[in-house]
Amino acid sequence: MIEDELIKIWQSSSNQERVKFEKSKLMIELKSSLGRLHRWWKYLELVEVISIIIGILSFAYLVFWVPFTTTKVACVLIIILGVTTLIKLLGIKKIKPSDLEENYLEYLKRTKAYLQAQKKLLETYVYWAVLPIFPIMLLFLVGFWEIPEKRFIIVVTYLATIGISIYAYFLNKKKNKK
Repeated sequence: MIEDELIKIWQSSSNQERVKFEKSKLMIELKSSLGRLHRWWKYLELVEVISIIIGILSFAYLVFWVPFTTTKVACVLIIILGVTTLIKLLGIKKIKPSDLEENYLEYLKRTKAYLQAQKKLLETYVYWAVLPIFPIMLLFLVGFWEIPEKRFIIVVTYLATIGISIYAYFLNKKKNKK
């Protein structure tokens, strides 16, 4: 009985009211899903920024502690790579749309541009963050090669770097699909 009454009310309402209802429902759903997406990106960004800052500080300490010149140069290069990564990661915030300041269409266009920028950043992560680390880590470890007892640890460390890089590549592919 209630369903029949609701159907009659729906059929008797004008088309303009129906569109308004659907549009508001769409915006509520859109805002909810985009809110989850923005929170996820913010968490991802926070984890990346904290890990990069820890890396920068630890390699800055190593610049003064390690006696080998090649290792010092590699530490400086890793610091530069970390700063560059921070700039790229935090630079995407310029594109982030404000919370429904304009009309729906402009908001959707800005959100689309923001999501495309995030996707491009995740797709190209391998080229500007993962691949440059291999020669730098090799340069970092070459200085320790003079110590025969450390050679096994050096090989394991470099293989771990390759493993972590492959994991980061597949993790970013998964993030990009989401």
